[in-house]
Amino acid sequence: MPANRIKLRRYNVSDKSITELDDLVASDQAICVFVNDEFYRTLIATPTMIEELVVGHLLSEGVVRSMDDIMSIEVSSTRVNVELKENVNLNKLNINRLILISTACSALTPVRENQLNHLFVPSGISVEASRILEMVKELNRRGEIFRTTGGTHSAMLCSTAGEVHVFSEDVGRHNAIDKVLGYGVIKHLDMSECILVNSGRQSSDMVLKAAHAGLPIVASIAGPLNSGINIAKSTGITLIGFARGRRINVYTHHERVIM
Repeated sequence: MPANRIKLRRYNVSDKSITELDDLVASDQAICVFVNDEFYRTLIATPTMIEELVVGHLLSEGVVRSMDDIMSIEVSSTRVNVELKENVNLNKLNINRLILISTACSALTPVRENQLNHLFVPSGISVEASRILEMVKELNRRGEIFRTTGGTHSAMLCSTAGEVHVFSEDVGRHNAIDKVLGYGVIKHLDMSECILVNSGRQSSDMVLKAAHAGLPIVASIAGPLNSGINIAKSTGITLIGFARGRRINVYTHHERVIM
């Protein structure tokens, strides 16, 4: 269940009243991921779209590049077993990821081109600014768990025309993105033709997920961090933030956004 019903006491300071009531709280669950029988990571996530979550997470962390790398995936309530066609050094992948993030986050040391060149996202697509705002409105409209609990983030993959390929909600902003990326990989979507819309702040690790997936445009209701802007610049991603009301902020690679 994505939400649980609980009892609480609400304290109203203005009239000094105390009310007992039922409410809904967003659910979270520990999901242990094993790759080739080796423990990889525990994800704390909303217990929906588990297969998409794990596939998207492996993609966005650089463990796999497509479904062709995966032989099988077995999902139980708290454990997911993934068998890859080839052995991978998970420790090396984790170390390389930390190097990329720490380099990109540094205010004194610029991102090294040879570290991010393999993640550069070439794409000739463009999108109207007004279309981005329409996508954000749709993102908010679909966020039913957030409206009832206030405890989730959301993400969508869209076409440049605004067609929604997939929507997800999760207690984690990273998980919400991984779920839609996993759907895209499973359904063999052309990520270079897609736009990622989400609700979370855009830090380096969030933008790196988009780069690993080959997504050229990322838009968020929230703002970016400096590390996220640096990663977007180096990987060719158009990074959009504060997409609210009637305006958007475009931080990198502005040529893809038209008025």
